[in-house]
Amino acid sequence: MIPKFDERANKILDEIIEARRSIRAFTRDVPPREMIVELIRAGLWAPYGALAVAGRSDFRRFFVLRRGTPAIEEAARLIRLRAQKAVSKTLRELGREPAKGNPGAAYFDRIKALAENGPPTLKAAPYYIVVAEYQGVPPCGLESLAHCLENMWLKATALGLAFQLVSVTESMADDEEFAKLLGLPFGEYVLDGCAVGYPAAEPAKAARPAPAERTVWL
Repeated sequence: MIPKFDERANKILDEIIEARRSIRAFTRDVPPREMIVELIRAGLWAPYGALAVAGRSDFRRFFVLRRGTPAIEEAARLIRLRAQKAVSKTLRELGREPAKGNPGAAYFDRIKALAENGPPTLKAAPYYIVVAEYQGVPPCGLESLAHCLENMWLKATALGLAFQLVSVTESMADDEEFAKLLGLPFGEYVLDGCAVGYPAAEPAKAARPAPAERTVWL
């Protein structure tokens, strides 16, 4: 039976959804482990592809890396190395950097910055959480990860935590050394990740269109 929630509960949910933002500035304070466990619990309750995981109990796994530890330093090194390879490949294929105004130019600039400086978020945020989803058949692991990270993001918002997606994590699923760092069998899981901590700045308010402006009833 689906539980019934009153108007107050629905209003609180609306407020959390509307308050959700990417927050890229973190304080040096470290949230207690109990808060991180609450985020993980929210992620575990997210939808998944039941047919794809085929009865596996370990289809979704979480890896919490804390700032300043050898594990996060190694993760940052591997991300930087992968970005360097991506930059070299692009330059080899194009013979030059993508021209400004080219649709791929902004993405190249981002990868180039990662290659030169590494991921700054991993230095600033108290926690880097990598989520792994078993990639079965049909291959819907990335969709399941999107649901999982959204649940975690909303929970972080409710707890007053800063949350930023670390989208480069997705590409690390193809890195054998990264899988080894996490203790995962290579090639079986897709990845995504986030940075979590206390916000160092108030996020800007975002404008959203009214439903009527973006909806066609057929």
